[in-house]
Amino acid sequence: MLEIFLFAALGVVLGVVTGLVPGMHVNNLLPVMIPLSIAFGPYQAVVMIVAMSVVQIFVGFIPSIFLGAPEADSSLSTLPGHQLLQEGRGLEAIKLTVVGGLGALAVSLAAVYLLSPYFKVFYEMSRPYIAYILLGIIGFLIVSQPGLRRKIFSLSVVLLSGVFGLAALGSPYSNQGTILFPVLSGLFGISILLTSSMKNSRIPEQNGDSLMCSRDNLLKSIVLGSIAGICVGFLPAIGVSQAAAIFQGIGGLSDARSFLVSLSGINVANEVFSLNSVYLIGNPRSGSSVAMEEIMGGLEASDVALFSGVIVFSCGVGALATIFLARKIPKILCRLNYRTLSLSVCALMLAMVLFTNGAHGILVALSGASIGILCDRLGARKSDCMGVLLVPSLFFFLGVGPVL
Repeated sequence: MLEIFLFAALGVVLGVVTGLVPGMHVNNLLPVMIPLSIAFGPYQAVVMIVAMSVVQIFVGFIPSIFLGAPEADSSLSTLPGHQLLQEGRGLEAIKLTVVGGLGALAVSLAAVYLLSPYFKVFYEMSRPYIAYILLGIIGFLIVSQPGLRRKIFSLSVVLLSGVFGLAALGSPYSNQGTILFPVLSGLFGISILLTSSMKNSRIPEQNGDSLMCSRDNLLKSIVLGSIAGICVGFLPAIGVSQAAAIFQGIGGLSDARSFLVSLSGINVANEVFSLNSVYLIGNPRSGSSVAMEEIMGGLEASDVALFSGVIVFSCGVGALATIFLARKIPKILCRLNYRTLSLSVCALMLAMVLFTNGAHGILVALSGASIGILCDRLGARKSDCMGVLLVPSLFFFLGVGPVL
């Protein structure tokens, strides 16, 4: 047990590092983690992977909200988090993600325990209908906009970002393991930073940290986020951002605070399910669960209990680390010129893109940024840019992806 605890602590440290560094993801370290199972043992290696995966979710909201540097699962948090940051309530935004994550942890663990015998049935039943579900999500994004003009703008952004996704994800020059970084950095990170720098925005003093969200909205957002996160876990091609976009409309989570709680809840619930997906549905649903299956071969009920304990421990430590770091970082950022900071973060993201994807990645990131800026100018919702993943997934499940 002492070894398990030490490896969980090491995973927490690695999760903090990968969460804070733009472009760094747990999946990038998994090829190194898998051989460690030979040196240290399978349980020790998997515990480290589980802890790292969970902690990164919490800490990853810090660069997304304070710097506008999103990961795939926190990309939609950039805009509402940026809004609260400009109101001097960036720490509140981080606290909301922590509350949403911890609340979803309790709800999702209870759901996994109670519904575990039925997940495999749901998983097999859903597969033939994935294309229709995706089509319904795309349609909902468009028709939920008020007025014909806004619907046309929404359709334009969804289609344009969808074509962009087909081109970027299907290009022979794209590294499929890392191409999402330039895609999402352009759409959600660079575009917002450039727009803010052109408006001469600045980071105000961050002195508001109390939660200005009613208890009912918190509970509603946590429950909806947990349900959406579990759905993401067993529905192929439905990602965290897609689920957040659709539940934002269904649940009426249009305000920034409720959305941040819900998005964090989706991330944590999805991770809880994904890390146990080998046992629940017999199929890994994330990079971490793929590594887990490769190391362990399969999971028993006792393994699920152990790893669930590691998840709880990691969530608790990750939440404390996130709040601690969120208190320190704004004090540094507020002293800096925001325009210089924004352009510096853009340069950093482009440098990371160049390192991970080469010159092709720069082209992808700047193309995404142009679409993101256009979305802002048209007044469309930022979630419409998730057509970049929805449209390619739809074509894949319709069987026309290779033709296009």
